[in-house]
Amino acid sequence: MEREEVLQWFEKHPDAFEGDPSEFVSRWEQAVRRHAREAAWLAARDYVEERRHDQERSSGARASEAYVAREVCHQLAYELRRHEPIPTNEDVDRLAGGPTKRAVSSEAWQVLIPWIVDVARKQEHETWFQIVAYTDKRARELIRQHHLSNQCDFDHTKCYGTVATWIESLLERDFVNHAFPH
Repeated sequence: MEREEVLQWFEKHPDAFEGDPSEFVSRWEQAVRRHAREAAWLAARDYVEERRHDQERSSGARASEAYVAREVCHQLAYELRRHEPIPTNEDVDRLAGGPTKRAVSSEAWQVLIPWIVDVARKQEHETWFQIVAYTDKRARELIRQHHLSNQCDFDHTKCYGTVATWIESLLERDFVNHAFPH
């Protein structure tokens, strides 16, 4: 269902909602998009958090900090590409429930569910693509910002697992900051 179809439905059913349907649908669409973006970033955070907990259990060989940052970010981007969440009808209340749901009749709500899911799927897909690209490129910024070493001798390297969990925790924080920008 497209936006225009939603507006046409409201025009045919004026008793389903009080007010200007165009303004209502615009605000609703913005809210669904925002919730879908947040959900995508938080799903990525959850994935990285789970992976970080797995990484904490392994020590690994010694490696330069910069090498670990590049490898972790690249590998996570690869994995995230294959773990894109897809909103379903069960997610509708999270995406557009509450006051918005109470503003329309139950019949209107049932008609709008496919549109809400469609808007959310498109937004989450676009956001997930951004998350994957961000994750893949983030290593360069982390190396520069945290002055990560490229030295590979034993005295200047750290355990791979230690650096990997630290990088993953930085990514988790980044993902939350993207989900809820200030």
